[in-house]
Amino acid sequence: MPSSPAGARPVRSFVAIDVEEPARAAIAAYLTTLRARVEHVAWTPPENLHVTLKFLGGVAAEHLVSLAERLAVIAAAQPPFTVAYAGVGAFPSVARPQVLWVGAAAPELVPLAAIVDEAAATVAGVAREHRRYHPHVTLGRVRRSSAARRDSGSRAGTGPRDVAIGDAERAFGAAPGAALILFRSDTGPKGARHTPLARFALGYE
Repeated sequence: MPSSPAGARPVRSFVAIDVEEPARAAIAAYLTTLRARVEHVAWTPPENLHVTLKFLGGVAAEHLVSLAERLAVIAAAQPPFTVAYAGVGAFPSVARPQVLWVGAAAPELVPLAAIVDEAAATVAGVAREHRRYHPHVTLGRVRRSSAARRDSGSRAGTGPRDVAIGDAERAFGAAPGAALILFRSDTGPKGARHTPLARFALGYE
């Protein structure tokens, strides 16, 4: 990861694993069907599909360099694993959906997220996470100004709530957890753009 000049603005960033094939294709195809039938949701572009391990927020560039070095060590010590993608849900609840997601299940994810959280706090001064970690892939975010329209869509059977209820058991297959990735995240009127800053394959000591 290249260094940045001193005094550079903090970089909005996060650590994640990619959704690898074949699960990526299955989730992307599902997103295509959702775009066609569910309104008032800002859907995640297929190229942005990932499982966040730690959202960092704005971090000084020099701290990101140090964190990348620590992530390389963490990745080398973690053997590759398999992630099962299944179940559509919503945050904060199915009754009041604001974010739609697909669950990501692997025994390694929770402890790996805790290790990354500790590294981010120690190396980059990022606040530790006190909420329970819930590994998932974000499908989309309900637009803030559309609560009334969301409810009317639900009554018609095409709202975000219906998606979370109707597809709660839907499976998207399994895929490797193959690498830790440090992403830069830039937000704009067309949504977030995620740029990988560094990628560390798992299990290569």
